[in-house]
Amino acid sequence: MFINVTYTHVCAIVNELNQMEMNLSEAERTSDRILPRKQPVQERSRIRFERILEVSLEQISKKGIDAVTMNQVAEIAEISIASLYQYFPDKTSIVATLAERFNCEGQDCVSDVFGHVAEIDQLKPAVYEMMDSYYEFFQTVPGTRAIWQAVQSDPQLHYIDEEDMLHHTQSLKDVILRVMPNFPPDEAVRMAQLFTSIIGMTVRQAIALSEREALALIESCKSHMLSPAIDKLIDEHVDR
Repeated sequence: MFINVTYTHVCAIVNELNQMEMNLSEAERTSDRILPRKQPVQERSRIRFERILEVSLEQISKKGIDAVTMNQVAEIAEISIASLYQYFPDKTSIVATLAERFNCEGQDCVSDVFGHVAEIDQLKPAVYEMMDSYYEFFQTVPGTRAIWQAVQSDPQLHYIDEEDMLHHTQSLKDVILRVMPNFPPDEAVRMAQLFTSIIGMTVRQAIALSEREALALIESCKSHMLSPAIDKLIDEHVDR
């Protein structure tokens, strides 16, 4: 089966890059963040807090965010609705908490991948590993796809996705400059944005496909988009 990664795919990536640029300041603002109403301190409260998140993730994964209600979460978690509202004012704050937890796990994973890159010839394998680990995360961590879909469906939560993209862009930019210290920083940022957007968009398309089609799409993206772009990046560095 031929996976088509062509002009339409590239245009979508360019549009995503433009949107990231437009929303940069929005993602950096803290006043609009969706937070839990109460952070647990005592062990009993922490257990209750985690139970709420566990039940919410389970129900959202089964039914989708629109079909889940706060009353259902409270009932299944075996707490009163008043207790639930002590921690979370609404479903949006629950989704935000879960999404940011998943993003932190993913960011730690990527940081670990890039932390071992010391030479220029390690750059391409590390970018490939970033893509593979991102796809694997969606496939192996329960609920990640459902929470990502919930974030995408709520404009109030788009900042979470933007912040995650910015974090990965920063990590990749740091790696580029580590192995190519003479590379222009502004250009390194643009290339990091491009690679991050390509990886993010491709993986998000892949998780909607069968495993065979998903892996074919990822390999096509590596060979037709990432590989030539990284090779060109390295060649330009050598020529400087």
